[in-house]
Amino acid sequence: MPLLEVCLIDGNPISNYIGNILKKPDAIVWLRTVRQKHVSSNIESVLSTQMKVECENREVNQGDIQSFVKVCEDIIRDYPQYDIALNASGGTRIQALIAAEIFLSAGKEVFIIDTEHSRLIDLKTKESKSFHAALTVNEYIGLYGVKVLSGTRFDPEIGKRSGLTYFLGNNIEKVVPFIDELRIEWNEMGEKKQNKQWKLSNKFIKFTITYDSEKDLMRFRYGQPENMRMYEMKENYYHYIFNGGWLRELVFLRVHRAQYDDVRLDVRLDRNALSLDPKAETMIDIAMMRGCKFYVFQCFSYPVTRESFIALNAITHTIKFLNAEGYIFVSHKPNRSFIETAKDSGLRIISGKYIANFSI
Repeated sequence: MPLLEVCLIDGNPISNYIGNILKKPDAIVWLRTVRQKHVSSNIESVLSTQMKVECENREVNQGDIQSFVKVCEDIIRDYPQYDIALNASGGTRIQALIAAEIFLSAGKEVFIIDTEHSRLIDLKTKESKSFHAALTVNEYIGLYGVKVLSGTRFDPEIGKRSGLTYFLGNNIEKVVPFIDELRIEWNEMGEKKQNKQWKLSNKFIKFTITYDSEKDLMRFRYGQPENMRMYEMKENYYHYIFNGGWLRELVFLRVHRAQYDDVRLDVRLDRNALSLDPKAETMIDIAMMRGCKFYVFQCFSYPVTRESFIALNAITHTIKFLNAEGYIFVSHKPNRSFIETAKDSGLRIISGKYIANFSI
């Protein structure tokens, strides 16, 4: 017989979506309030890229238990030609308990998705099965009604210059003040740049940046005095060295060493998404999907200023909207107020020399 999956909707779409992906139903009935219509619509939109399934919405009133009971009983009566399974992961606690009792009493399958431990728990048989969700960043964000306009999975050039990136990260306390001075000097040169060379040197490391105006490129020589390496950059050198590209790539490389399902760099969200807060940041530096959890890694490569607090507030809106775990990386020493603001928002902050060796 074809399978009908009944889903209790709440503000977190991930458990219902995973249940749909695992069960692969032929039809779905969403139990939702009037205000939750967008949640089921978002899930349907993402599901349409994975499977063909018929969906029906039935409205419920969270405060009216009797009408909720009737809706559940009506579904069992209205679909005699289907095997029925209830996904009791969503809804309110009372709704989940009532619905589970009704469907179990009718001999139907009832299960919940444990997103914390990636398990499907069958309440009828009391058995649990582990699953691997393997969701993409785009899928997850789409479940919240937001379209991803762009994002990089991996660029071979990032790998080629990883030695330079790690050099900058491992020597961040020496290199960052050097880069700050160079940025000011570079900007003061105006549009017509001249050949220029900058050097940072001590008995432990050497770092030389050479700008070739004729070829419009930068050469980076770096390393220990007895073991120097070179990398040449023709495009995006300003973005890389002066606009924090190296810091974003450093975090990206570190994240790539973790177990993950999908990682994207420079994830741009569609500002026109109706569900997105106007104050939210639409540019996520690094986004990662691991199991059922979504992570946002945001980098601050400039000295902490008033604008940094505005940017922190914006990315906090995005992180909370996407129900993500947030990490903030700061190349300069942050003041106590910035640290406390981040922590009060539930974000983890990593700064300076600790960035190059962080792990999740």
